[in-house]
Amino acid sequence: MTPSISRIRIYPIKSLDHVELQEAEVGIQSLRYDREFALLAGDGSFMNGKRSGKVNELKTGYDLPNHLVTFQQRSGGEPRSFHMIEQKLELESFLGQFFGEPVTLVHSKTGQLMDIPVASSVTIVSEASLTSLHQDFPDRSLEDVRLRFRVNIEVSGVNTFWEESLIGKPGTGTRFTAGEVEMIAISPRARCNVPPRDPLTGVPDKTFIKKMMQSRQRSLPAGSLIPSYGSLYHLTINTYLSKAQEGKWLRVGDQIKLIEEVQFEESSE
Repeated sequence: MTPSISRIRIYPIKSLDHVELQEAEVGIQSLRYDREFALLAGDGSFMNGKRSGKVNELKTGYDLPNHLVTFQQRSGGEPRSFHMIEQKLELESFLGQFFGEPVTLVHSKTGQLMDIPVASSVTIVSEASLTSLHQDFPDRSLEDVRLRFRVNIEVSGVNTFWEESLIGKPGTGTRFTAGEVEMIAISPRARCNVPPRDPLTGVPDKTFIKKMMQSRQRSLPAGSLIPSYGSLYHLTINTYLSKAQEGKWLRVGDQIKLIEEVQFEESSE
């Protein structure tokens, strides 16, 4: 089988719900609309799953071309819709009441609100990797596992942890194309305290990290370089998009073709 894109997801407001797409335009070193907005708490830090499990309690829907967002608590209640630019103050007031502290909505179309700006324009994982991890969490659905890691691109037609073969030792990656878009796989993504939270309630599972690392140990491919990155608590690959890719499109079904191994300076990703 040939590696190909099987799923594309973007997260218009950082840390909130995703939108699933059949095609996505490349913006400025990110996918268009992906993490274009974010919420800041009063101390200037991101209002995200690291800070509060309440972000998981908020159901979010979007009309992206018209900059509209609809919020509803997963436990019920009336939905509220806002224009993310023209009704910014009303939106902030509503979310401030929900979170119990002041929040500010910030906006950037240049990829600066990504978890790792510039160096990680999109994240990639194989369906096989998620399925392998899911087998060690039989009390959860595959979609539950998928929601915990908030990936942009899933790849089918490959073996478990194929995506990790795109990176070598620190400072070595792979240039490849997905359809008309060229990318460089940079590094594996170290995980934080977000995946252990239930994606719909925010309740943390204190056993999740240990179970995930045990799962990774059992399924680690021969010759895997993941241990050289300091921990098995890694999943997905950080991938770089140059500014030259802006305006190109990624589509479900696009085949992935490897071009060459590349060296890069980690300090200048």
